[in-house]
Amino acid sequence: MEILLLLGLILLNAVFAMAEIAIVSSRKVRLLQKAEDGHKGARAALALA
Repeated sequence: MEILLLLGLILLNAVFAMAEIAIVSSRKVRLLQKAEDGHKGARAALALA
């Protein structure tokens, strides 16, 4: 049971790491354009970056 919990936490950490890398490496100019077009996700990414 503890091994499953540990594996689950490792996978969750991997998801957070991938999200962080995606936000940090995204092009801000493109995000700004998409945010101006009304994309909520682009606005959220700009707020996090």
